[in-house]
Amino acid sequence: MCVGVSTQKPFEITPNGLFVGPPLSSTLLNSGFGTPRGSGVELGGMEAVYLILRGRIEVDNPEEIIKTLSSRKRGFWTVYAVFADLSNQGKKIFYDDELGIILQKEGEKMVYIPLSLDKPMTLKNLLARAKTYVERSWTPVLAIVDEHGTPTYYSVDTRPPSKELLISGEEGSL
Repeated sequence: MCVGVSTQKPFEITPNGLFVGPPLSSTLLNSGFGTPRGSGVELGGMEAVYLILRGRIEVDNPEEIIKTLSSRKRGFWTVYAVFADLSNQGKKIFYDDELGIILQKEGEKMVYIPLSLDKPMTLKNLLARAKTYVERSWTPVLAIVDEHGTPTYYSVDTRPPSKELLISGEEGSL
């Protein structure tokens, strides 16, 4: 389904997001967005919504495109809040739809795990995932999104607690 604004900037909704043709495609790739596809670039749904809402790409019927792309993923707006916040900080990131995480592409190897009331995770599952990322030399970071859509970030320490923390009974101890 073509939803372009002109023949110079064609846009097409794809199963993975939004295809953007030339000449805008090269600008997006140079800015760290999308994956090269033929003569253009394919944006993931998260990237496409971010760029539309930020006014970086102009499409016909933006509300419809945003609704279509955001409805494909449960908890989309939780992940989007983290994606947008990190992008606004200038971080080069990638959303992995299969794992439901955001990876930092440049600089420190950070993996952001978005959570909220509508996207919860058990402590056991969180610890298992965090250990997997640590084993692969990634630093896991919880990105907890509050009811206002504001993310707060917490580093995840997968090491077992010290014996002092496990011993209780003394006044003032945990």
